[in-house]
Amino acid sequence: GEIILYSLKKRYDFISVIKYTFIFFIFLIFNNLEEEILPYSSAVLTTCLMYNCSLFLTPLLYLSAFIAMGETGLLGAGAIFVLIICPIILIYKRYGIKPKFEFVAFTLIGLLGFAFLGNTSKFITLDKRVLTVLLSTFLCFLSIISAKAICEKGLRLKIGFEEFFSVAVMCAISGLGVCNLASPFLWKGISIYLILFCCYISNTGVGSVISAVLGISLSLYYKDVKYVSIFLLYGVFSECFSKLSRYASSLSVLAIDYLMQVIFNVYSSYSYMHLASVLLGALCFSVTPLQIITSVKEKLSTFREKQLVRQTINRSRTLLSGKLYELSNVFAEMSNSFYTFKSQALNEDKAKNLMQKEILNSICKNCDNFIKCKKNEKAICIALNKLIDIGMAKGKLSLIDLPTELSTTCIHLNDILFALNKLLADYRARLIEKANLEVGRDLIAAEALGIAEILRSLALESGQLLKFNNPLEKELYDKLIKSGFVITELLLYGSENNYCVSLIICMQEFSVQEIEKIVSDTLRMRMSVETKNIILKDKVYISLKKNNDYDAVFGISKATKDGSNKSGDTYSTTKISDDKLLIALSDGMGSGEQSENISSTSLSLIESFYKAGLNENLILDTVNKLLTLNTEDFFTALDIAVINLKNCCVDFIKYGAPYGFIINENGIKIVEGNSLPLGIIEGLKPSIATTPLNDGDIVLLVTDGVSDAFNNSGALIDFLRTQPAKNPQSLTEEIINKALQLNQGQIKDDMTALAVRIFKKSA
Repeated sequence: GEIILYSLKKRYDFISVIKYTFIFFIFLIFNNLEEEILPYSSAVLTTCLMYNCSLFLTPLLYLSAFIAMGETGLLGAGAIFVLIICPIILIYKRYGIKPKFEFVAFTLIGLLGFAFLGNTSKFITLDKRVLTVLLSTFLCFLSIISAKAICEKGLRLKIGFEEFFSVAVMCAISGLGVCNLASPFLWKGISIYLILFCCYISNTGVGSVISAVLGISLSLYYKDVKYVSIFLLYGVFSECFSKLSRYASSLSVLAIDYLMQVIFNVYSSYSYMHLASVLLGALCFSVTPLQIITSVKEKLSTFREKQLVRQTINRSRTLLSGKLYELSNVFAEMSNSFYTFKSQALNEDKAKNLMQKEILNSICKNCDNFIKCKKNEKAICIALNKLIDIGMAKGKLSLIDLPTELSTTCIHLNDILFALNKLLADYRARLIEKANLEVGRDLIAAEALGIAEILRSLALESGQLLKFNNPLEKELYDKLIKSGFVITELLLYGSENNYCVSLIICMQEFSVQEIEKIVSDTLRMRMSVETKNIILKDKVYISLKKNNDYDAVFGISKATKDGSNKSGDTYSTTKISDDKLLIALSDGMGSGEQSENISSTSLSLIESFYKAGLNENLILDTVNKLLTLNTEDFFTALDIAVINLKNCCVDFIKYGAPYGFIINENGIKIVEGNSLPLGIIEGLKPSIATTPLNDGDIVLLVTDGVSDAFNNSGALIDFLRTQPAKNPQSLTEEIINKALQLNQGQIKDDMTALAVRIFKKSA
């Protein structure tokens, strides 16, 4: 533990030494802004003290800078400045007040000592002293703004124009001080390093601006503006070659400095010191650890990212997920309540007892033979029970159903039969009502449970936070810009196998296909435009997502039964999700308008349920129950194929439907079903088969009007072998024509053939 504490203390001391050595060097630089030594470093001292530098060591270094430069005559003015500024800083710290721009005024007051004393070792005119005080005050103002931009914002926040201006001026002035203190060649070497570094880590244009600012120092020193132009060229070439490598960028700066002298003779005399200064800066940049450069670049990149948009999206998804979970629980509880609170049905024994009591109270009690029959009550009750049993079994009673015990003794037989038939009819109606009520209750409970599952699935999906791939996003942005697209915003999110891209294009005319190609090539997956909205006249929003590998085309042919105004066959070809296609044939029993209504209603329900995302078993069970609720015999044969365009497979679901086919170059595969049609009995289970598909396969569905015309599957297969399996529309037309030919032109039943061809999209 002691070793660790010692190491930390040593490291802290080392950092402090570097920090205060740098501050001392800054004091020296600012004192040398002109040919004669002047206390411009006072502005820097104020800023250092404002940002928590040592109240003892920093003023000491400030005064030591005058001694180091042999200007002891400035110690008096410097001491006065320290005695004014330091107590004010102490008061601010004592009361926890944050120093602000009022310290510019305090700096002006502190420099009044120099205005009156000047340099006690040499004469400085009054107007020069006043000008120095004013310039130092202005430098203090710029220094405070620059320190705020660097210390408080750093690489975390974007600096404003006034902050950039202040940093630029302070940098240019510092360069002038380095030139006066040491050598212009030293500043040139430092500048070359800074230019290469900034051009490598920053956006295009930023490095060139920084280069021009750094060149101001030499222009002031040599009193020649050409150095700004030379440094600007350094920045331009460095930015161009930094895209290749940092070494290429360094060599480009060396080359341009030499060629500028050889071709244009920009320097009055070109010595080895010119070349050495550029070489020193380029060499230092080349050997700087790439980890340091990359770290700074990543911080800048993170700073430039619009994190608020990303975080807002993920927060919204999280909130939505929570609400969906709550709604899911509501519907789940509703479903549970419907199943739990089922009313108890009137059982048969209880119904018999109630019927018997009703007969005894309404007919027997008022009978003239009531007292006589009372003596044989047990036998009469047994006879009534037998009669009621017969009535429940047959549904209706007649005189031949009367037991001997009643037919020989009762004088109100017709009244008993009439009353019992009425009671039996009421009982049957109540049973039917009860059954329908239970079916309806089960339907609502099942649908509530289905909705709960959908909401839970949506909650799970929306609750997953979006992943953002910033390097790939930048790569895609650069490629689109280089291809001539004016992109103002771009967002890439999602997993590696399922990227989504959103972008804003500021162009009135552009090629969507070219955008799709660039995005697909960059992400290495087929992407297509999902949404395209015009925001403004010259601003368009586009979103792209991964495209399915397969697509489908379909063909449909129909023939209506002779004498019918409408076909009882209906069909559907609809996308139920991004990667699933539903094709279906619904054959309502019979033909005409009523059959067509039952068929189309069943299919519409199935389409809607599938699109909503309900469970497949729940969908089919619900439709079956709705059909069985009818008092009339309404039922429909249903043939469904759900084609997955992502992994290229098909699920066949058949309710009383004839066989289906998969046709390809290798042959014909038959898919049979053995289930009853929908609407006949409750709890009906479909025939389900899953089959993989290949590029070019055709899925064929037909109604029983077609299958009956061919008599058997073998005959239809033989005919299909003679047909080219290419165009699904031509295939269905040939099938219907052949079926009509086999029936001698007569249409005995509605005929429909539906074919879908699966094909792989070209790269």
